[in-house]
Amino acid sequence: MGNMASNNINANIDTDTRLTVAIMRPVRYEQDSIQLCQKAGFDVISAPMIEILDKKDEYFDGFVSRILAGQSDIVIFTSANGIDHTLDKVPGRDAFITALNRITTIAIGPKTREAALEQGIEISFMPESYSSEGLVETIRNNVRGKVVDIARSSHGAPVLVEGLKAAGAEVFETQVYEIAAPARDSAQEELIQAIIDKTVDAVVFTSSMMVRNFLEMASQMGCKDEVIRMLNDSGIVVAAIGHPTSNTLNMNKIQVNIISNEYTFNALIKEVKKEFGI
Repeated sequence: MGNMASNNINANIDTDTRLTVAIMRPVRYEQDSIQLCQKAGFDVISAPMIEILDKKDEYFDGFVSRILAGQSDIVIFTSANGIDHTLDKVPGRDAFITALNRITTIAIGPKTREAALEQGIEISFMPESYSSEGLVETIRNNVRGKVVDIARSSHGAPVLVEGLKAAGAEVFETQVYEIAAPARDSAQEELIQAIIDKTVDAVVFTSSMMVRNFLEMASQMGCKDEVIRMLNDSGIVVAAIGHPTSNTLNMNKIQVNIISNEYTFNALIKEVKKEFGI
């Protein structure tokens, strides 16, 4: 499932010692992520490096109108946040969900599907690869002449819109939330200091934005170069969801030990466990 980019790191690990993983998930997912890591056998240092903010752009009303009028053939939600921030802004939520359930509705990833089902949205399809690239590859032969609506974040990968347009679809995108850097706080400083002090065994990155915000915070603290050196040279395991996140780390001269090809936090933590032989 995952792609191991390291040598045998677990060769000298004492499996009786409880290991510590550093995570930077948004507040919405923080407690669930901490519990998942603890159940996997890790102690956790957590400090959100991403903040999720609501957004309503100029395309949102058109998106809602097409759904209600039955003018959209396919609707794509790329995240649970996309579903929540869509429904929070829709006037007449029940009518919108009823209309949505007459349309082919696609969710990228099990968390997105779960969030949809909790709201009464029927998911027609979920690609096996939980990524924009995987979705385009899966449906590209079935979208020519179709109207496709996408609700997602302001930092969505261009490949989804571009790939579907190239396949002959008429594509509309509305950005229903933004991903930003949270205000600096003591938890972030403590996480970065823990890396410098090597009191963590693994650091987990789940998005390119997380990488950039993490490094910006280290820069503000005046220790960016030292943090990068510790991640590369001290034996700390660096884990990333997917190649886009891994590429962002590499572009910032950080070596990646684990790449999970399944785009879920759970899958990545399983790969970290496997790396340490626990």
